Order: sequence, then C-alpha cells, then structure tokens
Amino acid sequence: MPFAPKDLLDTAGLRTTYGSSFFREHVPTRTALTVQRCIDQGAIVVGKANLHEFAWGITSQNAWHGRVVNPRRPGKIPGGSSGGSAAAAAAGLAPFTLGTDTGGSIRIPSSACGTAGFKPTWGLISNDGCMPLIASMDTIGPMCRSMEECAIGMEVLAGVVAAPRLAGLRIGVLLETGAEAALAGLGAHVEDAVLPESEHLLAWFAAKAAASQSERFEADPESYSPDLRRKIESGRGLSAVAYIRAEEEAAAWRRACEQTLLHDVLVCPTIPVELPDADVDETGEVRLRCTRFTRPFNILGWASATTRDGLMWSGRDDATVLGAALAWEATLPGRAEVVEG
Repeated sequence: MPFAPKDLLDTAGLRTTYGSSFFREHVPTRTALTVQRCIDQGAIVVGKANLHEFAWGITSQNAWHGRVVNPRRPGKIPGGSSGGSAAAAAAGLAPFTLGTDTGGSIRIPSSACGTAGFKPTWGLISNDGCMPLIASMDTIGPMCRSMEECAIGMEVLAGVVAAPRLAGLRIGVLLETGAEAALAGLGAHVEDAVLPESEHLLAWFAAKAAASQSERFEADPESYSPDLRRKIESGRGLSAVAYIRAEEEAAAWRRACEQTLLHDVLVCPTIPVELPDADVDETGEVRLRCTRFTRPFNILGWASATTRDGLMWSGRDDATVLGAALAWEATLPGRAEVVEG
C-alpha cells in the first residue's frame, strides 16, 4: 500500500524537515518505530506529508515548504498540523498515511478534507522517532480514506482489533450533530453530555509547547516563521507560578471528566464552526474555536476518531471508540470520493 508518513516522523535516508527551516536538509539515520512497523507489513513510502511548522498549528500554512491545499474544499484550510497527511489521502496520492495529534492534529485535517483519522489513547503507540511538541500529549495515529483503513493501521501499529458496534453503547452527545435519531435507531442509548470547560488551560498548553522549542528559540528566533514565533513568545510569557497553578487546574479538570463523563463514547462535530478560509490569519481565537472539542481529549489522553462526515467519537477505550466509528461509517454512503488530478 502506498504510504506517506507525516514529515514529523523520521525516515532513514529520506529528508525529514519537521516542517521547519532548521531541518531543511536533515536526513535521519534511523526510522521512527511506527513508520518501520508499517514498512515491515509491506507499506511503501512514496513521500513525506507536509505539515504546520513543528506541528503547532491548524492551517498547515507552511512558510518554509509551502502551504497544503485542501483537495476536496478548495479555498478552505486543509486543517493541521497533519494537513498534508489528510490531503494526500483525500487526493488519492497515498491511501494510508500517519499523522500526529497533540491538540487535534489528526482529527481536524481529517474533518476538513473529508477523510478518516484515529488518535489512540496516549502511550499506546511509541513516539520513538517523532519530533515532540508536548511529549505528555503527542500521539501518532493512522489517517486514511476510511475508518476501515484506519482500523487496519491500528492493528499494525498497536494490535488493536475492533468489531463495528453501536448497539447497547451509552453515547453522550456533547453538541448536537443531527445524527442522534440514527444512533438511537442503531441501538445506542443516546443522551446529552457536558464536557467541563477547558479554555482556561490554553495558556498552559502553549507554555508546554513552547518549552519544546526553548533551546532553538533562544539561539535563533529569526529562523522561525512569524506565526510560530508569536506562539512561542506567547507560551514563554506564562510565569512559573501561573504554570504550577495551571498544572493543578489541569489535574482537577481531568478528575472532573473522569467522574462525570461515564459514557462509552462521546460524539460531537470535530470542528464546531465553519471551516476557515485558506488564507485565514491563525489567531488564538481561530485555534480556540476549531480545537474546542479536540484538545480536551489530548489533555485526558483518551482515544478519539474522526469519521469522514466530520463527526468525532471519543472515549477511554481504543477498541470501543474504533468500533463505534466503524459502525457509524458503515451507514455513510459509499467510500470517500477520490479527487483526480
């Protein structure tokens, strides 16, 4: 199967830039564990998928390697940071790709490009050979034309095998999707659910991401794009006292979620707002709106999948979430249409 790993994952003998200017001509001597597992099962690397610089952004507008184009919705962002992975699958360039997800970077591009993506539970899949953004949240997962192909990827990457299932599951609806009646008709127990507010943790998230760039930034800030430089400067502005307080708030927020979100699977739109135009200025407000439902599941470390109709399925257990997404996708008309040319 033709295979295009995100250019955040090392590939021995093949240029790996991490979407940056610092690593324009970087050629690793080793291959990321996840990429090697796919190669060992017969996947053929046909190229690397472009991304937002150092995987921090939702537009995949890359100042150093060119912006990613959305094959299905021209004029709109392809999502990020794994925009190239979703675009490659949508355009038929590579039916199987790998992305990474720290705040929505698998699920947002999958929704934007009408493809499927799966973010496993944190720690299930090794991040060996992946440039970190926030090590305690970074997750590698498959991005494909369909959830069925993502399921094949999860079996290869982590040995996860899931059967399609919605009947009997307790489904919590975080935001109305229009799918509630259909879910009930498939035997799911559907009810409203409330995700505790997490927007106050955005500055903490930025501080953790900025820390991964600290040494490079102090040595050469001008080699970052203006977009990423603004994000890093913002993250570095959080005081030590505020950071410690935010860590405590994050722990309390996780406990609240564990105690109140007792559903098998939670469902909502991946992107709860209109998809931004391709030339949008990625302000903090734009990121906040687009990651409203994705980012919390990185903080929790739970599994989360996006089906090709843009719905997001999340929960504690990988097989349960994958099975629900597979069952829902089976109700959708046909396979995602491949764009020619």
